[in-house]
Amino acid sequence: MKKLVGLAAAGLLTAGAVQAGNLTVANSDIVLYGGISAGAEYANTDLGAINAQPRELPFRLYNVAIGLMKKADANNSPIGFNLAFAYFYVPTVVASADTVNEGNLIKLGTTNTFRPWLGYVTLAPVEGLSIDAGLLWAKYGEAPVTILNPHINRGVLFVHYNPVLFAGLRANYSIEGLADIYVGYNQGGGLFQGAPPAGRNIGDAVEAGVSFNLDALKVGLHMYDEAGGKNFYTLCVKTEVAGTKVGIQASLATEDDAVKNNTTDDSSFGIAIFAQPQLTDTISIPVRVEYENTDDKTDDTILTLTVTPTWKPTANTFARVEFAYASWKNKFAEIGSNSGGKDNRTVLALEIGYLF
Repeated sequence: MKKLVGLAAAGLLTAGAVQAGNLTVANSDIVLYGGISAGAEYANTDLGAINAQPRELPFRLYNVAIGLMKKADANNSPIGFNLAFAYFYVPTVVASADTVNEGNLIKLGTTNTFRPWLGYVTLAPVEGLSIDAGLLWAKYGEAPVTILNPHINRGVLFVHYNPVLFAGLRANYSIEGLADIYVGYNQGGGLFQGAPPAGRNIGDAVEAGVSFNLDALKVGLHMYDEAGGKNFYTLCVKTEVAGTKVGIQASLATEDDAVKNNTTDDSSFGIAIFAQPQLTDTISIPVRVEYENTDDKTDDTILTLTVTPTWKPTANTFARVEFAYASWKNKFAEIGSNSGGKDNRTVLALEIGYLF
């Protein structure tokens, strides 16, 4: 069994193990991985810039992802790669997947365009050290692809505190069994930082982090700093208690002078708590609770609850239903244009998937 190496987020939530097969190409073993899922959703409102009316969507293809990977090995093959093509939707608790694409929130384009959404080359010059260059995903938080997460809808901390993906360079150093360290440079404009206000130009950004393995407890500290934009500081803790996976993410965001204005504070913070009790060998109920104090000067809190009963008849298949609820103060509703005056959003969703 292998994880989707390079696609799994290393923060509050991680991808489950899936089966993967090897291809032999030009005397090199390459791992083939991917997945497909379909589903449907209904929401009572949408904070999107396109349409605030209730959306009852037909069944649709949520994800198609196909990847190839060759891990770099300092002793045998010091150069490797990871490349994944995907078509996917990014539904969130505060806005629909359509809003994400229609509202031009993604610098690299619309996610329902089948194209490379992960692609980097790795150089491993010595044991424990690797350098990745290309299209990278953030080292913490939820992954945007639903099949890599225990929930269908991404949380509000994913939307507001995670750059998610960007083109750049990253150096990783692993002290086996103890800690993992990384530092990186990229060109800014991550997944939800891709639509800056008029006149704002993100020239570059830096990232750094360290994760410690403390017996059954894993603790991660992460930083992402945009030049002339937002800066994120995140603490992630995860463990397992009596067969229940538990995780906490606490994030702080600050603003550089270029994006400060008179209607917002200079910072915001949020916390998410995740628990996944395992009822039987095949049935679990992932639960996520979030609180955010946004950077609005007044009426600036958001609460979310996501519950996702899940059936996994095999290690690489799943079927799940989801109830997601978000409630906010009126100021947030005004910012999420065309919200129809509502101060809450309820989503019911269904997804069936297969990973390979």
